[in-house]
Amino acid sequence: MDDLTNEEIILAGLGEVDGRRGRMSKVRRAAKSEIGASPYRRHFLERVQKLPRNLQQELMRGKAQISDAPYYATAEIKGTRSELIKLSVSEETGITNIDNGKLNKDRYLTLSGIRLLFDKDSINGSFTDPFPPELLNGEWELELNGQTVFQKQPIRKFFDGFYGYNTTKPFGLYLVDSPKVVQPQTPIEFNVDVPSELKGYLKVFLEGISVYNF
Repeated sequence: MDDLTNEEIILAGLGEVDGRRGRMSKVRRAAKSEIGASPYRRHFLERVQKLPRNLQQELMRGKAQISDAPYYATAEIKGTRSELIKLSVSEETGITNIDNGKLNKDRYLTLSGIRLLFDKDSINGSFTDPFPPELLNGEWELELNGQTVFQKQPIRKFFDGFYGYNTTKPFGLYLVDSPKVVQPQTPIEFNVDVPSELKGYLKVFLEGISVYNF
């Protein structure tokens, strides 16, 4: 796939590059030049070439746009497991904006962060409760199109900031070290397993930059 031109990058609002020095692609130089840009935006710029060429052109022509995500889903913990994003769950306000476990048609997502919250009482609760020990010692997995891309990850990853580490990061947020590009209509599954029975509810957010046509 060809690089976006300097003009296309600038018109699409994806950054600006200076000159043509070195072999680094224009998009990578654009990302590097955005000092102070959010990690989500930089991750997107570094991966914009993975978008179909026609969508890159739509960005340049103002027929498509980039936007903050996040996508979210909520589910009860049943015994020792919670299946938050499932192919059998339809979109429902306040519960999930992921319809049947897939992004909408022509909607792309650069996944840069995952946020997990807990409420002990209600699926419609405030989700500001501390994580109980059973949850802290649990694990989570994320599957894309039937393939596990994050396997047996510790729940503790979401919790470190609560005790003074990474105090500037939002409550319950895990920044992904290897961001993923999620294609439209890709089946997504997010599951949590805990070592012993636990009552409560979980809400997960898939955060990053989304791209879609007008």
